Amino acid sequence: MIFEREAVIHDEGGIHARVAAMIVQRAQELCERYDCHLYIRSERSERCEMHSLMKLVALKVAQGDSVFVSSEGDNGRQAVIEMVRFLESDFIMNEASEIHGVDKLLHENALMQERLQMILESVQDGICVVDRSGEVTYVNPSYLRIVHKTPEMVVGQNVFEKAADGNRCAVLRSGIARIGSIRHKKDGTTIVANVNPIFVDGEIAGVVSVIKDITEIQTLMERLSQVSAKAEYLEQELLRTKKTAQAFANYIGKSGKVVDVLALASKAADSSANVLIRGESGTGKEVIAEGIHYASGRRRGPFIRVNCGAIPGALLESELFGHEKGAFTGAVRRKLGKFELANHGTIFLDEIGELDKNLQVKLLRVLQQKEFDRVGGEETIHVDVRIIAATNRDLEAMVREGTFRDDLYYRLNVIPIILPPLRDRPDDIPLLVEHFIEKISKENKKDVRGITPDAMQMFMHYRWPGNVRELENVIERVITLMDTDLITAAMLPSYIKGDIAGREVQSLADDTVLPWEEYEKQIIANALRQGTSFNGAAKLLRISHKTVAAKARKYGLV
Repeated sequence: MIFEREAVIHDEGGIHARVAAMIVQRAQELCERYDCHLYIRSERSERCEMHSLMKLVALKVAQGDSVFVSSEGDNGRQAVIEMVRFLESDFIMNEASEIHGVDKLLHENALMQERLQMILESVQDGICVVDRSGEVTYVNPSYLRIVHKTPEMVVGQNVFEKAADGNRCAVLRSGIARIGSIRHKKDGTTIVANVNPIFVDGEIAGVVSVIKDITEIQTLMERLSQVSAKAEYLEQELLRTKKTAQAFANYIGKSGKVVDVLALASKAADSSANVLIRGESGTGKEVIAEGIHYASGRRRGPFIRVNCGAIPGALLESELFGHEKGAFTGAVRRKLGKFELANHGTIFLDEIGELDKNLQVKLLRVLQQKEFDRVGGEETIHVDVRIIAATNRDLEAMVREGTFRDDLYYRLNVIPIILPPLRDRPDDIPLLVEHFIEKISKENKKDVRGITPDAMQMFMHYRWPGNVRELENVIERVITLMDTDLITAAMLPSYIKGDIAGREVQSLADDTVLPWEEYEKQIIANALRQGTSFNGAAKLLRISHKTVAAKARKYGLV
């Protein structure tokens, strides 16, 4: 049960700070004596406990106004009666302890206000208080810093005149908070604002706006995205990292041509010039490029691989240079290109001859000026990247035909390295065979002792159109399917044996007339070797692939 009594304030100043301090002090004494809680309200406000000096002052009670004191339960009845008697008195203090208590409360309240002011001035968020009429009554230093204004330019201004369509005016009109409103300023900063109404006695008395400059946060997010992209890529490359002394260890061979290639590659590693690696498919262009990087001063930077022929032309520009969010359909976020990922390192552009003319122009800009733009972006990105390109195409012929820019060709072809095909260095085949047998048997958990001399002879005499890659694939196929611990000639693919037989027939054809079938066998074998498949051979011979397949089976070439 609530017991409530009315009290009329007779003090000419009403309930001001000093009177409020006396009321709080008397309320504490009464609540302690009668073990209860005392509440007070005005005719316009909800009731509140009588222990807060600031809440009492906020009631704005003047001389002659009525207030209502209440308490719950029987214990509080006497406390209410005594408090009403005190409120209707002249608030005269006679005892020194009473005066000291009030002064202490006032001092504590002043300290609290000072601390509140210090907090408001030290927070990094901008705070702006607007009263009911729309006048700005307070801003903290962070607010002025974020909006780049002085106190004279803000305090006292009316938001209805300066920004009638803004969030603060909208909240003053509706009384509904606006949270997370984002505004992009002309100077490039981005501000997020939370605007909340201030209610007093159930009526809106103003608004408080808290703003934050999120430009720095966006920058940090972009940096985090860049670091994450690099980490993701470099994590995949971690197992491939090599020490400088081992940079060219994966390029196996001791023939004179290999020694010359590695000597030139080592010199290229000591320079910062662009390198163009030439050679047939499967000759180890990527291995040499990787070796140059890890033997160079850029070894601590990333080594980024891009196969220009494996990526559709429409996507290659985005892959190389990246794109901004919304640059095209499906671009839901910013993507960093391979050139950005390769900053302070090396980028390896394989099959460079597959670039279209438009991308050739953009690549030339990177070579000349070390800069590029993301797809859909306006910011120019500067990079420090060494370019190593590779191709198996005749770039000189492409330049003459106009399909490859001559200025790009000369920029790339600073240090040309030509890799010999495997058929031109047969002395290296035993080394490669031994290496691949050891590697693949370990991967397949098989105990393979080696290869028979006649099988090795077949490897030595085969022309290897697919070069080292083809040799590795053949050994992998044989080891996977074999049940013994020794590779024999019988285990080798029939096309290897057919190619050798065909070339033996060709050597006899100069002096001997052979049956038609022998010539046909030689023709089919040569076509399969050069075309690498039934379809490829059929195109070379200008017959159907079914005919090629039938002839190959007839002569045991498959």
